[in-house]
Amino acid sequence: MHTLLGVSSLVLVVLGGFLALAALRRLTHWSGRRELQLLVLAAPIISLGLGLGGLHHFAGRICFIGAPPWDYTLGVALPLAMSLVALGALGLGLVRLALLHRVVSRAGTFADQELQARADRLAEQLGLGRALRPRVLLCTCRRPLALTFGLGRPIVLISTWMLERLDRRELEAVLAHELGHVAQRDWLVMWLALVLRDAFFYLPTSWAAYRQLQSEKELACDDLAVGATRRPLALASALTKVWQHALGAPAFGPAGTPGIAGIVAAVEPLVGDGDVSQAIEARVVRLLGPTEPGAGTHHQHQHRRLVAFGIGGSSLMALLALEAANAAVMLAPMGCGPGSPLALLGRLL
Repeated sequence: MHTLLGVSSLVLVVLGGFLALAALRRLTHWSGRRELQLLVLAAPIISLGLGLGGLHHFAGRICFIGAPPWDYTLGVALPLAMSLVALGALGLGLVRLALLHRVVSRAGTFADQELQARADRLAEQLGLGRALRPRVLLCTCRRPLALTFGLGRPIVLISTWMLERLDRRELEAVLAHELGHVAQRDWLVMWLALVLRDAFFYLPTSWAAYRQLQSEKELACDDLAVGATRRPLALASALTKVWQHALGAPAFGPAGTPGIAGIVAAVEPLVGDGDVSQAIEARVVRLLGPTEPGAGTHHQHQHRRLVAFGIGGSSLMALLALEAANAAVMLAPMGCGPGSPLALLGRLL
């Protein structure tokens, strides 16, 4: 029964996660969708806390000591294994963070004043404060590469391929897209999401929420770039050139800088592990569509965000209530409640 309590708790988390992801159909605002996806990723922490709390509650009680050997073993092993996996995921996330910081600092060189000034102007248009205006670094690389990194002052890393192959408007659109990641603090959000996905990799909802979050952050930044530059065709053109390179280039080739392989290896889990060309194609088609991405008034965006908070808060409260009811129902037949006969007998003995 103790094992059943842990397993049923995970089942409730998965069911609640799928219901929350299904509710995303009602949300069209990127920030609201992201908050709900992060809630799904973080929800298994409740199950982990219940398991660890159960170990503390059951320790030394007759109902736990007298459990069948298999139930006792699994009842202890399940929450401990979940805790070890979560700690391992956190450690792996810190290693990725340190690796990328080390490689970027070694491979990147400061951009010229003109490119940095262009990035500063775009940052001002996106409403970024002075503390969030990123430094632009360049790396020698014969492949398209543009990424945003940094938990403190952000860094935008651009490869020389982008400078050589893109015209002024296309490069400006790419910079605006990367600054959109800064505005949304995507580096921190995706790092946290990756840690949560790895910590609960055995749950299908963790993978589903992470994949949605991973793909939608690019669409949200496309919208921000179009809003800042008013030139969706420039961004579509830049993506098309990257798409053509992805179709014609080998999966692994000479990068031009020894450290670039480390950058790609470190950042790949954060920027996508699916079909790159298919994702780029979908973004290009969307940018060339008849309606402007991200359209909507501030009032509509605020309303959608309130809807997201309502759905997320209701889902969380419902999950907590179900977990409490589940624990109460499971504890009753096990005789682990404070007023149960076994507990009273244990105090008398």
